[in-house]
Amino acid sequence: MAKKKEEMIEQNSNRETVDLKEFMLLDAKKQDEKIKETLDLMYEGKLEVTKKHIERVLNICFDPKDNEVYLPASLCVEKTGSKLTFLFRKRNNVGLILLFLLAFLFVGGFATYTGVQYLGRLQMNQDLDNDGVADLNIDLDGDGICDINCDTDKDGKPDRNIDYHNNRKPIFNVLMDDDTIFNPINQDTDGDGKCDINCDSNDDGWPDVNIDYDGDGIIDLDRDIDGDGIKDLDLDFNGDGVCDLNCDEDKDDVCDKNCTTITITDNGGGTSQEGDGGIDIAAASLIVIFESQDNVVAENIYPDDQEGVNTTIPDLRFTIQNTTNQTLYYDLGWIVNENTFESTNFWYRVTSDNDGFTQNWTTAPTVDTYFANRVAIAPNTTQSYTISFTLHGTGEEQNYDQGKIFNGQVSVQLLEE
Repeated sequence: MAKKKEEMIEQNSNRETVDLKEFMLLDAKKQDEKIKETLDLMYEGKLEVTKKHIERVLNICFDPKDNEVYLPASLCVEKTGSKLTFLFRKRNNVGLILLFLLAFLFVGGFATYTGVQYLGRLQMNQDLDNDGVADLNIDLDGDGICDINCDTDKDGKPDRNIDYHNNRKPIFNVLMDDDTIFNPINQDTDGDGKCDINCDSNDDGWPDVNIDYDGDGIIDLDRDIDGDGIKDLDLDFNGDGVCDLNCDEDKDDVCDKNCTTITITDNGGGTSQEGDGGIDIAAASLIVIFESQDNVVAENIYPDDQEGVNTTIPDLRFTIQNTTNQTLYYDLGWIVNENTFESTNFWYRVTSDNDGFTQNWTTAPTVDTYFANRVAIAPNTTQSYTISFTLHGTGEEQNYDQGKIFNGQVSVQLLEE
């Protein structure tokens, strides 16, 4: 019965062709699916396609030379240039006889070939920083072929299908159908000899600043706005292509959302304003994120007991995150840029959750000062703060408070134990 099936298949004159340039742009899973789909079309469901069949086809796909392989029922898969052709064709019996006569010559060679293959696999999934996670020549499907961060010149740096923040997706230097490179790194768009987009600032092969995540020629993430090679705005820490901290939503080079006191000291680390440099932001012990700006400016405000005039001052909101497994302590303070109020009527209060600091209405300071000392934050906890402001009305005329200004910033300082 099996023989009859093969005879029926051999009479099938169908021919299928796969464009290898398009095929190479697919991820490993979709490549397997494409091969299986094509084999199923050729066999018309009369022969079960196995993983072994798929692997044999994949082997010639990645062979730099033109080649062919025969599958059951005389199905020939032929690689010619950038085309992969599937067709039924009888094998040349003379060739089979020659192969049989010369088979013993390959016995010794097989050991050599196996050794070469083994050495090739040793180059896959290289862990450059010894953290237990592959960084270079990443083989996602275990077929011995590089999928992500491929080092084509063996210099220990990725050259093709480079990922971003270890997200295992080809984002940079991706080969296109016309053999051009999509979204290349180290782009000098103005010809001044300096990198403008996808800049690899530490020469490790991965872009660090001015990231064009979607390849449209526009900087999306980790933007360097002052040209010092250090990322300032639109910081993405988890590699999902979405801003996490210091987000400039209108691209006016000013933070609009999730503004933080963290300052980048180099493209691999950061610190709080009062801390020391060289701390990895991804593992920073204390992260302070402001909902918008970290300062408040109150001017032309009227007392809160008056109607029909401006008495509202926006709240200042921020969160403090403890990313460690131990209790941390911090101080809260005011950096007073300007306070021209002559009375004690400009007030603020502090509310928080998760055992953060809370304070009822009190007069705003005129000089830099701490308003909370040694506040505890439990391990892996986030405390949310709201600071509200008001110009307290006395029920009497307050001309002395008119036209006055308060401009201040909140300071969060991590205490070293």
